[in-house]
Order: sequence, then structure tokens, then C-alpha cells
Amino acid sequence: MLNPVKKWHHVLVAAAVAITPVLVLLGFAGRGMYPERFDAKQVLVTPVGDGVRIREVVDQDFGNTERHGYERFIPNDFGDPIDIVASSPDAPADVGVQQEFDVSRNDFVTRVRIGDPDTTITGQHRYILEYTLPEARLSSGSLALDIIGDQEEFETGRFEVVVSGFEFAGTTCNVGSFGTSGGCELTSDGPLYRTVFEPLLPGQGVTIGGDIAGIVEPADVPIPELPTRRTSHQLVLALVTAALGLTAGLGGYLLARRMGRNEVGGDSAADAAFGSDNDGPVRLVTDKELEALATTEFEAPRGLRPWHGALLLEERVSASTVSAWFSDQIAQEVIELSPDGDRITPGAKLNQAPPVTQQRVAKLLGTDDVITLGSYRKSLTDLWTEITEEQKVAAKESGWWKRGSPGSNTFPPALFAVMVLMAGVLFMAFWAGLRQSVIVTVFVSFFGPALAALISYAALLPRRSASGSAAALKAESFRNFLEKSEGQHVDWAWKHGLLREYSAWAVALGAADAWGRAIAKSAVPPQDVSTNTLPLLMYTHSSMWHSTYTPPSSSGSGGSGGGFSGGFSGGGGGGGSSGSW
Repeated sequence: MLNPVKKWHHVLVAAAVAITPVLVLLGFAGRGMYPERFDAKQVLVTPVGDGVRIREVVDQDFGNTERHGYERFIPNDFGDPIDIVASSPDAPADVGVQQEFDVSRNDFVTRVRIGDPDTTITGQHRYILEYTLPEARLSSGSLALDIIGDQEEFETGRFEVVVSGFEFAGTTCNVGSFGTSGGCELTSDGPLYRTVFEPLLPGQGVTIGGDIAGIVEPADVPIPELPTRRTSHQLVLALVTAALGLTAGLGGYLLARRMGRNEVGGDSAADAAFGSDNDGPVRLVTDKELEALATTEFEAPRGLRPWHGALLLEERVSASTVSAWFSDQIAQEVIELSPDGDRITPGAKLNQAPPVTQQRVAKLLGTDDVITLGSYRKSLTDLWTEITEEQKVAAKESGWWKRGSPGSNTFPPALFAVMVLMAGVLFMAFWAGLRQSVIVTVFVSFFGPALAALISYAALLPRRSASGSAAALKAESFRNFLEKSEGQHVDWAWKHGLLREYSAWAVALGAADAWGRAIAKSAVPPQDVSTNTLPLLMYTHSSMWHSTYTPPSSSGSGGSGGGFSGGFSGGGGGGGSSGSW
């Protein structure tokens, strides 16, 4: 009990340390922030009858955006596209084709979607789309083909147009917004004609054409090599974030443990348990080391009341310390609790209690000299609050703490606020679309465990004085006795008139279950068990007390991404736009 850090505190911090590296390894965080774009496109144009066959090799980078796949809008001014096929070496490649009316063109376009409507992907992928525009009017002796319209929203790192199977007497090439003339050249490259843009910017359309001198057998044009893929840094980042989290979590624990070291007098456990602040040199020990100095004492700590014991072990004023005060009043017969634990009446020794306690009991019970537990009673709330505040003052004035007495701030409020604010901002950024940011991930990996350590290990920060350590050791040593007690120990306490008092201490020190089991194995007559263990009802009926002093709550009354259409740089059919869906 003197060591306030439990296994679950370490588990909480360990989970905070592990969560960011795990998310990084699973790809949910820290992959980097990458915009949606096209790494490269190669568009191959070959003659087919009076039309043209188009092959688009599209290397698309979806970045961090989750998409189903590649989307292409093809104007129908060279006829409805036919023989549409698509494939992908690394992504779903189901083909969906639909006719849509494009208001800006006042005409229909064919929307081609490649991908799986039930699957989303991110990152870099390749698509190969082939289709025929059957009415390109090659028989007119000229070719005028919009390769891509000017409503493209994504940059293309390398855009290549290759024409095969044509012999031209002259060529044209236009790049830019609608109506732009020139800006590029479609040049002869052996049996091919080629133009390359590095990059092709958003809003730039491309139109190529020429006077046809002849149609020949198309030369083979190989599919380009895959562009360079991004190198994964997930393992390195996972190790970095794990190291940062471990530094924050372990560092927070070690710092809190060091700041909260307690003063003890002498070199032995006996010296520590009976030392004072004026006995000479002291040494500093951690809470865990202090706990190791505790022994087993059969006698309740002299000069201390049960609520003092709860305060010394928990180092906080809470419902436990206030409950311990009430159980002590029951043990001293200042107030009486009915055998079924639902009514409080004046105790047989109320008139022997200090005047302030008599006044409190009178105010609690009112003119009827009784209060029934189970439903809200303001008088119990008022007394509960009064005892809470009194215990905070008593803790501060006790001299048992050098720093961080119960009820005071053990952690600098400004630093705590900064930590909470920083962690909150980072976690909001983490889940609000910036979780793939390496910088955000790194900061979260440190501040998350740091905040978890602050919450988990703040209980280590209070620092006991030598007298406080001595009192705490006495309380802990008696708790050890209560925890290890057997039936004969209860018999001894009963014979010496201490059963009521020890029962109150068991409630205060968190040993009520163990003490109750020992009572069940004792030889104490049942009628004496009933009257001498009433303080334990504070523990077994805690929910009834809680509902009585807790005010009742009041209640009041009270086109998918990537759709593009139209646009061309001027001159012919085809064009359209591309994107993702």
C-alpha cells in the first residue's frame, strides 16, 4: 500500500509507449504526407479503321487519400468508346463504364472507373486502360486528337504521348488551356512520333495532330518501366517512436520516483518506524523501498485514528478517508448503525464525544435523531464535505509531508496544463488527417507516453517527512497484520475489547475483506460479531452511503472525389479528364 504505483499503471504507460510504433508498422501513421498526383502517364495512339486505339499507362499516386482506383472521363465526339479493357499489376482493376451528360460540353461523356467499389487503396499504383474511339475520321486525311483536357486537377510528373502506325506530312502539338496554340512539338522518332512533358501541370490540356501521309503497321511500343516507388521508412520510424516513447514513459517514472523520495530516520526498520523530524540525519527512500521497511504489528498505531491511516497510505483525501472517519465514529459508538446497515442513530457514547462532533451528529440526524440511507440526504452531503475539507487542512498541518501533502498540487499546474494542451492538440492533429505526418507522429510518440506517465506516476510525487514516514510505516505494519489475520487473532481482539476498533481500521486500511474472512473463522459468538463489526458495514454498504451523500443528477429536455469532365486544348475529339474515385 505504501507503493502507490500498481501494475496497471505500468501497463497504461507501456500501452501509450507501444501504440504509436504499432500504428506506424501497420501503416496507420507516419507514412508521410503525400498529395494525390500522377507520377507518369504514357498515352499510345494507333490507327484502327477510321478510328484510333488508345492505350494509357497510368502511374497514379493516391498519396494518403483513400481511393477506389483510377477514373477517366472520355468525350464521345469521336463516338462512344468501345473495346474497353483495363488491368493493374498491383491494384483491383474491375471496370465500370457509364454514360454521363456533361453540362459544360453539352454532350455525353463516357465515365470509366477502374477499381473495386468495396476496397480503398492509398499510395502508388499502375493502371493500363485501353479503348477505341471508332469515329476519329482518319479518312479525312488529318488527325486532330485531344489527349487530355484542360480540366485536369492533378500534376503529372512525366506525361508522354506516342503515336505509332501513322506517317505525317506535318504535325501539330498544343499544350495549355482551352484555345492555346503551340507550346510543344510532336517529333519523329524512327517509326514513332513522340512528345514529352515533365511535368504536365494541372489545367494544361494536350492536343496532337497532323496531315496523314499514310497508315502503316504500328511499331511495337513497350510498356514503360515502373517509376521509382517511395522507400518505406516504417521500421526506422517505429524504432524511433518506440525509443522516444520509452524515454518519456521510463523517464517520467524515474523522475517522479526521485522527486517523491521519502525521508526516514536511522538505518533500520525500527529506527524508521519510530523516527521523527528532530532525530538527526535522515536518508531518502522511494515509496517501494519504504514499503519494504514495514513489519507486522498487532497493535493499532498509537496516537492515530483510522482515517489518519487511510490518509498516510493513500496520500490523498478521498471518499476512503471520509468513510474511515465515519467507521471510526461507529467504532467509538458516537453514532450507531443498524444491523442491516441502512439507518444511523445516535450512539451510546455520543455525549462523550468532543462538542464539535456532537454538533455534527445532531445536524446530521436532525430532530428525528435518525437518517435512513439509500436516498439522497443533504445533511450527509454537508457533513461529508465538511469532513473532506477538514482532512485537507489537517493533512497540510500534520507535518507528515515535505512536499505534496494531500489536497495540495503535487505537480506544477502550469506545466500540467501545457502538457495536457500539447497532447490534446497533437492527438487531434493525429486523427484529423495529419496522422501520416512524420513530425506529428514523432511528437505524439513522446507526448502521449509523457502524459500517461504524468497521470500514472503523479502519486509518487508527494514526499514524506521523517515523522510522516514513521507514521505511514506504523499504519502499513498494522495493515499487514489485518491482511494476514486468522480466526485466533479476531478472538484475541474480541477478548481485549478491540474488535470494533480493529474493524474500523480494516475499513480504513483497505483490509476489510481479509479481516471479514478472519472473523468468519473466529470463535466469537454470533451476537457479538453482529454488534462488534458494525464498522465493516461502511465497506459492505458503500454504495448505499454513496447514493445518500451524492446529489442526484439533473437532466434537461431537449460527385464523389475525383469526378472530372470536359476540357481540351482545342482541335479535335477525345480529351476529357482523369482522376480517382
